[in-house]
Amino acid sequence: MRILKKTLKSVVSVMSDGFACLYFLMVFLLCTAVITTAMTIQENRLKTEINVQKADQLAMEEAAVLSYIKCALLNDHLEEGSFEENGVSFSIRQTAHGATVSIGSPYAEILDITFSSDNQHVYDYDVIRSEVPA
Repeated sequence: MRILKKTLKSVVSVMSDGFACLYFLMVFLLCTAVITTAMTIQENRLKTEINVQKADQLAMEEAAVLSYIKCALLNDHLEEGSFEENGVSFSIRQTAHGATVSIGSPYAEILDITFSSDNQHVYDYDVIRSEVPA
């Protein structure tokens, strides 16, 4: 009987040690999963913020070029060549339906602008970008 009690005590102590290790492992895995999820969410949030900033910068470049084109159309003074407006350097080449504008800095893109020189109205523009992953 005494040997049986001793054996049972050793089995219970081994089981409790294994349970503690298993419990610690479960808590560790849960904490790792929560931290990984939080880091992934933060990384996606930062990527989104960077993309929004780049989109705003591109929109400001396009707005500067379009305002220059509209002003030149209203004054009947649209010429081909290289120009700089509000920190944006670009070059204009007139086509049959409007103009093609190559923006050089800070981001490279091409605007294909459709306008009427008769009534000085910009109808539409298409943007062609060479996307470079950040």
